[in-house]
Amino acid sequence: SEHEFFNLYELSKSKLTKFYTDKETWATNYYDTMEERVQALRSTKLSAQSQSAPGDTNLATDSYDEDSATSSIASGGGIDSNEEELFVDMGAMSNYLDSRMTLESYKKEAPSADNEWLKQACRRVGKSKHFQNYIYAKKSLDTFARELDLVLEFLILNKTAFSKILKKFDKRTRSSIRSKKMEELEISHGFLDGEKVQEMRRGVSNMLRTVSHLKPSLPEGWESRKVYTIGCFDLFHRGHQNALVSLREFGYFIVAGIHDDASYFQLKNKYTIDNLETRMKNVKPFVDQLYVIPSTDPELYLKSMVSELDIEIGSCCYARGDDMLNFPGREWVESVMPVHFIPRTEACSSTLIRTIYHADNPEIRNKAAFADTRYDGKPIDEDGNVLKF
Repeated sequence: SEHEFFNLYELSKSKLTKFYTDKETWATNYYDTMEERVQALRSTKLSAQSQSAPGDTNLATDSYDEDSATSSIASGGGIDSNEEELFVDMGAMSNYLDSRMTLESYKKEAPSADNEWLKQACRRVGKSKHFQNYIYAKKSLDTFARELDLVLEFLILNKTAFSKILKKFDKRTRSSIRSKKMEELEISHGFLDGEKVQEMRRGVSNMLRTVSHLKPSLPEGWESRKVYTIGCFDLFHRGHQNALVSLREFGYFIVAGIHDDASYFQLKNKYTIDNLETRMKNVKPFVDQLYVIPSTDPELYLKSMVSELDIEIGSCCYARGDDMLNFPGREWVESVMPVHFIPRTEACSSTLIRTIYHADNPEIRNKAAFADTRYDGKPIDEDGNVLKF
């Protein structure tokens, strides 16, 4: 009936307003955070320049400690790689790799001191405040840009949907209310034009250009490294995609380990929604090499994937999201290669998606869809407790 239609129509408008208002509030606050991160990067860039002596390599050398990183993470704090940047000027190290020389022949032709210099230089730069501030600003801004693009797409789709639904109503009831309702909608839901979001999007583009100019100098051979990471990647979402794309900032060849279904259950005490084959198909487009980990402890399998040559010449590193600083196997990993952390995509997690679409209780599903989230993306109630289903 017409009464039911207009009740649903008004309810839809109300839900849309709530969703957008929450998104705009988050985006406005996060925009301020981005400006702070760019300013922090600018400050450390100037600090690094002032500390560099004439004639040195101008690599970032300022100190970094994990406590400060953890503090930054707690406060809320995808790289679109350019192929030319990734594959030019590889340097002597990649020439050795390309010619597939054995470790023994490499040791004869390349002084071990050079290998050690590269390894220490990569560790020093990776742990510097300058690089840390750069990677957090760059990755966060890239992700924020994609989030704003999604909001704009969402607004366009909803405005189009209202128009088409009203058009269909006119056709079925032989009325002509569409034009009037759309005019009312432009007044009551002016945000559908996306002007506020577009303004923020332009600001993010400007900040990204600034960040690009503030990128720290990197040691020769940095771009030719292999980058290792491990995950479960269930219910593959934009957060996973953003993280995997970001790994290109640390090297040119991405090697990902993925837990099988049995080890996933042992780790999380729940079954995967997507089976191993589906998860592998989702991850592979974003990595160069993918292997399966059939255990809760990935160390043995990671050791089997990392070559002695890569460790010897310093052409490898490990990178992952900052939601688990003390990840399994970190002690060994850090003993043979640098470890890098990248910020998570906020308000996005497999747990959130799982709760919204797979919880048995409809009330829990509805709550999760409009709930606040923790930094790790898990939906929480009014008291800050994670919603269970």
